Amino acid sequence: MGHLTYGNAGAPIDVDDVVLAHVRAVTLTKLRRNESFALTIPTSGGAIETLWIQAAIPLRFVLDAATPVDRALLVKMMNAASSSGGLDLTHDEFATLDDAPVLHAMSA
Repeated sequence: MGHLTYGNAGAPIDVDDVVLAHVRAVTLTKLRRNESFALTIPTSGGAIETLWIQAAIPLRFVLDAATPVDRALLVKMMNAASSSGGLDLTHDEFATLDDAPVLHAMSA
């Protein structure tokens, strides 16, 4: 289980390593392009949080292990992050992340 720390929040958000590896790749790509986006993510206790991701807000990604990235899933997430609704991990299309095939290398 990985952790996402957003802003100055004291408690990190627990996120599955596979999901967090993909969110990290999307986030780093978007921020490198100076693009902000909304990230909606389920949190512990069944809550759902929407975070505004932009370069001025500190983020920290902590993964327990190196996790390969599925390129097709990454493209879906990038497209969602670029949409008006942002990247919403509560949508059904991201519910089966554990079943996705993985690539061990990718290029940007």
